Amino acid sequence: KIYKFCLFRTEGPDLCEGSPIPKARSGHRIASYNGKIYSFGGFNPKILEEDEEMLEDPFWNESRPLFKELWEYNLSSCTWRKIDVKGTIPNQLASHTAIFHPSQSGRLLVYGGTGNPFGSVTSSAIHVCDVNTGIFTKLNTASSTGDPMALYGQSITIDETGCLYTVGGTTGFQYFMDVNVIDLNSCEPSWQRLNSTADPSEPFPRYRHEIAVYKGKIYLLGGGTSTSVCGFQTIPTFSIDENFWYATKTSHDRNVTIDEGDGNGYPDARRCHGLVQSGNQVWIVGGYDGQDIFNDIWNLDLANFSWKKIDLDLPKPVYFHGVTLTEEGRLVVFGGVDCIQNNTRTNDIYSFWLKVPSLRSMAWEAVKFYIPKINRLPKGKLREIGVPMDYITTLSGGQALCG
Repeated sequence: KIYKFCLFRTEGPDLCEGSPIPKARSGHRIASYNGKIYSFGGFNPKILEEDEEMLEDPFWNESRPLFKELWEYNLSSCTWRKIDVKGTIPNQLASHTAIFHPSQSGRLLVYGGTGNPFGSVTSSAIHVCDVNTGIFTKLNTASSTGDPMALYGQSITIDETGCLYTVGGTTGFQYFMDVNVIDLNSCEPSWQRLNSTADPSEPFPRYRHEIAVYKGKIYLLGGGTSTSVCGFQTIPTFSIDENFWYATKTSHDRNVTIDEGDGNGYPDARRCHGLVQSGNQVWIVGGYDGQDIFNDIWNLDLANFSWKKIDLDLPKPVYFHGVTLTEEGRLVVFGGVDCIQNNTRTNDIYSFWLKVPSLRSMAWEAVKFYIPKINRLPKGKLREIGVPMDYITTLSGGQALCG
């Protein structure tokens, strides 16, 4: 077979034989860094207390049915590795948020979320994990009247200046639409509240929505409550400079059929979906409307606010799943609820290229295609056949190569 790079083609899972695999889960979050995917937290009520694979987990007895775990997936070797975590590990393990620090290498930020029972253990602290050591610390912030509420199901994003924004969320009983910001590059970071409770244009309070930031505006996509979902024809928009909400109308995809999306060329209303962003391009992935689980992918261009349905479906419908986008444009999806009736979750991981990467990255994809068990080769052999040292390091992940 001849290798051919393709956009929007499902890849994986192609796990290395003998690699450990995380339990199926939902409510976790994943983030991409340096050729690897990191997954923190998650929930699965069907895992038994005496599950043999969980007996060696030092936190399982206290955290179940939540996972106090950090897993690393190597995109080059297709192997999972469970990282030993220590330090100030958050107890908020479901419907939290996770994103890498914009200027501190290898620092995963975990914010918000809930413990079990849902809504009973919440926090507004930001926890920082050095993924190279597994050590968690709590980010020191200056006291401020702008501190966000302790919620879960909120959404976060980071802009090009290193400011982290959080929007919305719930206590489990009440929903909110606050907008808070913290400058992560500040010597003494402190929270500020940007929105006004007197704003008549403030959108419907919600959770498990997603947000995107572009040219000084925050765009709020989807979400809902336990009994409602929000659509995508009009996007609530927050002006960061002027601190007020307004509505942005979007245009539909003229090429979809009446049985796709909401029937009018827009995505179905949903919550618990995934979102990734690259510049002015946003993609929403999967989700749930209270009755149906979705497996579709839609693209929104923030330059002209036009929707386009991607000609690709997820291998299975999921919600409460984790999604992330690598620097080179590879969308990765892991886990999620895959069946409402049976209340089951999946631990499948798969990916798609959303944009054309560098020629170097495409060449590496071709090498892995022609040498499917390249992770079994010793480092000396890899050097001998000309694999660059940074790819050898990425392939091994600092661990012994598989086999």
